[in-house]
Amino acid sequence: MTGSNPQPPTLVNPQPHSPGNPQPTHQPVEYKVVIAYDFGTTYSGAAYAFTHSTPTEVFDIQKWPQKGGNYYPKVPTLSVYPRLNEKHQSETPKRPVLSGWGHGAKKTMLKPGATKHNVLLSRFKLHLDESLKRPPLENGITPVHAVTDYLAALHQHTLQELSRSFAKNYHPDTFRYCLTVPAVWSDKAKNSMRQVAIQAGLVSPSDPPDRLVLVSEPEAAAIYCEETMSEEIHLKDNDRIMICDAGGGTVDLIVFQVNFTNDLKDGNLWGGNRRELKEVTKGIGESCGSVFLDDRFYTLLQQKLGDEAMNKMNQRELNGVLNQFIDNVKPDFDGVSDHFIELPRSIKLNDLPETVLEDDINGYLDEGMLKLSAQELTEQVFNPVIDQVLSLIDRQYQQIPDGRLDYLFLVGGFGSSKYLYQKVQNAFQPRKINQVLNPEERAALAVVRGAAYFGVHSQTIVSRVSRRTYGINILKPFEKNIDPLSKRLVQPDGTIRCKDRFSTFVKKSDELSVDHCIEEKYFVYYTPDKIVTIVLYATENDNAPRYCDESGVHRIANISIPFPDMPYMKRNERLWFTVRMFFGRTEIRMEAEFSTGQKYDVNCDFHADLK
Repeated sequence: MTGSNPQPPTLVNPQPHSPGNPQPTHQPVEYKVVIAYDFGTTYSGAAYAFTHSTPTEVFDIQKWPQKGGNYYPKVPTLSVYPRLNEKHQSETPKRPVLSGWGHGAKKTMLKPGATKHNVLLSRFKLHLDESLKRPPLENGITPVHAVTDYLAALHQHTLQELSRSFAKNYHPDTFRYCLTVPAVWSDKAKNSMRQVAIQAGLVSPSDPPDRLVLVSEPEAAAIYCEETMSEEIHLKDNDRIMICDAGGGTVDLIVFQVNFTNDLKDGNLWGGNRRELKEVTKGIGESCGSVFLDDRFYTLLQQKLGDEAMNKMNQRELNGVLNQFIDNVKPDFDGVSDHFIELPRSIKLNDLPETVLEDDINGYLDEGMLKLSAQELTEQVFNPVIDQVLSLIDRQYQQIPDGRLDYLFLVGGFGSSKYLYQKVQNAFQPRKINQVLNPEERAALAVVRGAAYFGVHSQTIVSRVSRRTYGINILKPFEKNIDPLSKRLVQPDGTIRCKDRFSTFVKKSDELSVDHCIEEKYFVYYTPDKIVTIVLYATENDNAPRYCDESGVHRIANISIPFPDMPYMKRNERLWFTVRMFFGRTEIRMEAEFSTGQKYDVNCDFHADLK
């Protein structure tokens, strides 16, 4: 643990106190409406529910700007900006202004010459995951700006739709927001989404923290499946369910045990039995969603058409070919049927490689159609990605202590794939899993609808399993037979300490109740700076480290704690304070309390320069 004062604080009580229940900084607010947003890699959705309706009913936003024909409860995650040349980018201090989103962005790019005057952004959600190391976005737009602009547009449209419903009877200050995030994301990426939500106008920095709740996508899906399918499959006490949330960018897995309990109010039963979800083992996930099928299809297209034909297509024509795969081939692929893609008129037969012409024994190319055989789609596009999903499911299954698993739910846009369902069923049912299920047409809505349920019934999930080991940097007594001399430090009071010691708060795979509080007591040597900065570390190593600078240990956040006004304190005098940290929720929260009784709800700065 380090600070702006010359010496770090010393750990006094190395063992956590019993879980406590610190008083909240803000007065509780009675929320009337819960609005949920599922900001996805390829599609996004919004839903809402009223907190006092029994039973809870979730309503989808189904009308979208510039969407003709049938209503659909998802909107493309696409944004359009005016294209700036390099000169304009250097002269313009402000970022470009969003000119279209969703279906409007799609229509804009269908116009002749659209790519010359506009920049289309897609998949920009992936840029928030720093582990993917994505290239910079066009036009000098940062990922945070792109997500903020899109979420602000989605939010404004949702509020307009709510103004036409019964929700117009409630003041917007009584709206609560649930925003979904991939479980595989880092704490920094999750914090970025909270900052984006503030910048997009969902909430303000002065609002109570619980007005905006981040919900992990597989947890939201689990709540949806438990709420809507428990009677259909006769879910019983102690049954175990695995959620495979396969979306556009990420595939997240989580295993819950369903426990039945009784609702109690003033000592009497009310509401009958209530189901609770208890996480069984540490969830896992990877970036292997359906957009990686698109990438593999593009590679296959390059191989079949060759460079000459690919270069003949302009961006608008190429987008049209790719959309045929996304809209027609990908949803209906079954591993057996062949598929056909219509080629743009700019491609002539003599532009194509001889191998493609020789394989065209039925003359499909004469009609401008390119045949894609089931075998090549299976081997080169679908199986390499789906094999990653199958491997993830097996790895998650292997972590279940006794190997008992009753149901696996496939949800998310990619989870709607008939071919993925077939492959998962063949690999795991009934040898390892009793039954593989798919919520049919609602699979793509499981996350956003589950997030709305969570906003109303946040007590459904009672415990989670930590995916990482967390701790802070502190000083501990120097042990000469163990600690190297380079870490020996003499304190102002003459005591000899070891620097860079890792003080563990939570270990990887620890089961934590959602309100579990971990409490430690420290002191610092008081200085006029009146602030101490704690550095939070995390590691995915299986064993807790002794030092903060060991391999695999990463500095992930700065936590600045201001001192209360203490005019009686002298320089280098010991100042005691208590740190309380909450790791059982989607986001890390921290409190600090001094001997004066002054308490701070402290923010973790995940974006500080931690090098």
